[in-house]
Amino acid sequence: MSVSPAERTAHLRARARRLPWGLALRAAGAGAVAFWVGAVFPGPAGEFPYYAPLGAVVAMSSTVMGSVRNAVQSIVSIWLGSAIALATAMVMAPTAWTAALVIGVGTMAVNWRWLGGMGQWVPTAALFVLIIGADDPVAFVSAYGGLTLIGAAIGVVAIVLFPQLPLGPAEEAIRDVRAEVIAQLRQLAFALQGDGPPTETQWSDRRNQLEPALQRMRDARELVLDASRANRRRAHHQAVLESQVEQARTLERVCVLVEHLTQLLEEEERAGNDLVGLGPRLRPATARALLALADLVESGDGRTVDPGAKAAARETLAGLVDQIHAVRVGHSSDDELFTAGSIVTNIRRCLESPRSTDDEEALR
Repeated sequence: MSVSPAERTAHLRARARRLPWGLALRAAGAGAVAFWVGAVFPGPAGEFPYYAPLGAVVAMSSTVMGSVRNAVQSIVSIWLGSAIALATAMVMAPTAWTAALVIGVGTMAVNWRWLGGMGQWVPTAALFVLIIGADDPVAFVSAYGGLTLIGAAIGVVAIVLFPQLPLGPAEEAIRDVRAEVIAQLRQLAFALQGDGPPTETQWSDRRNQLEPALQRMRDARELVLDASRANRRRAHHQAVLESQVEQARTLERVCVLVEHLTQLLEEEERAGNDLVGLGPRLRPATARALLALADLVESGDGRTVDPGAKAAARETLAGLVDQIHAVRVGHSSDDELFTAGSIVTNIRRCLESPRSTDDEEALR
């Protein structure tokens, strides 16, 4: 299937929007400032100005606390590697065996938990000091360690002054989950509107994968919560942040319930079963209840919903309950109605998750 130029352009724009432009600009600015500071630094350190922007880049993160953590861990790793090289240089001349020794010892420290992902700088720093700083290792360590420390501090200051608060990606992830839930509910309803129960293949074709979108939403929520710590922009966006967190939690509960609904229908209302869970008398009412639930989810933002849509969903669910009672009066066994009862319970729990806008106003 060919892709139109407009679709290709829209795809490229979407990919471009996902690039970390803000972080890149902050890193570039911090690196430039750090290089300037390193270049004007007096003494031997001025000969190695590029180590200052290295420290700024290493410390850079999308969150304030992440930058502080990166800065501390990277500086400790660099100084630890430098200490390993200095200790080795005191007793051995720089040779292939010496390089192997400092790399081996430094590598053993890479996985130390308190160094985090910055532990890889231990053997790197040790090798730098041993080889590049062979003539005057103490002076080189002072320049290398000192400039990276200054650069890391500049990187942290840049993030503190111009912090990110990725509310946009989190909002997009929430919308994606809501869209997947709506699509799944409607697919289930359409599957029940046929003349007979769907086959296993038909159910499989109508099954959406909620978990990938749900995981992206969880990751986006964790990122925005982490970014909000020690973030001077948090106070200004506190209401939006709290709203997004509540939306994500509500949608997560609804996703679990919809996933259970999907599994239940796939297993119980399937062609080839000796006894189907709903049958021709309950499938239409169940489909209407699922469509009403989809309309309800679509009417809100995940946290609140339209009161009219909620009332309509409750009315449709009541119609399903009445139909179940009518079938029971028709001498159906309780086992035959187990699936219908479970569906009612799950839909009712979904209805209870998001508040209507009227309820939201009453709480204010």
